[in-house]
Amino acid sequence: MFLLRVDDEISVRTLHPDDAQELFKLLERNRSRLRLWVGPSSLPETAKATRIYAIECYFGSLDPLSAIDTPYIDEVRPYFPPIHPPMEMGIWFCGDLVGVISLSILEDSDTAAEFGYWLDGKHEGKGIITRCVRALMDHAIDNMGIERFVIGCAQNNPRSRAVAERLGYRLQAIIPNGEVVGELVYDRVVYGIRSGEWRLRQIKGAT
Repeated sequence: MFLLRVDDEISVRTLHPDDAQELFKLLERNRSRLRLWVGPSSLPETAKATRIYAIECYFGSLDPLSAIDTPYIDEVRPYFPPIHPPMEMGIWFCGDLVGVISLSILEDSDTAAEFGYWLDGKHEGKGIITRCVRALMDHAIDNMGIERFVIGCAQNNPRSRAVAERLGYRLQAIIPNGEVVGELVYDRVVYGIRSGEWRLRQIKGAT
């Protein structure tokens, strides 16, 4: 199970079935605002659905045979592991679960990855997501061979866009009607940065 200490306040860890109750409470507090930007598959509606979601996130950190051997497999049968399961992680701030961040390998390239994230409303404005993305980029470059990172979101989602811009990502495309969130459709902006450029920014002290 993946665990990364971001700094003295923040850590990210693979979501585990034991996190389901706390995650469901967090979702309930933020559901109305998250529905605007986060797809339904990442916003389970019930406590049971949240537990299944947490189990599947946990299974994504295991090889398929190990997942089958866990006591949780009967709760999600039939289970068909994806070829490249995303890293679905909880964000802990000062010991409390405050959000979720994911890192997914792109279908057309196993050396490119995309971030997704959401945060508890009362913890916005503290730089938590920016710090998490920064630390995960370093991990992915050093340990996963990632050469390019992508952040995509609705064009009118200023907080998500600000994370990408703050970290030096470049706006690469605007895709009309390219961001579909449930029944909502937005123009999609796509930001990207190559690992070499990221390392150069670090050397120059820009991040």
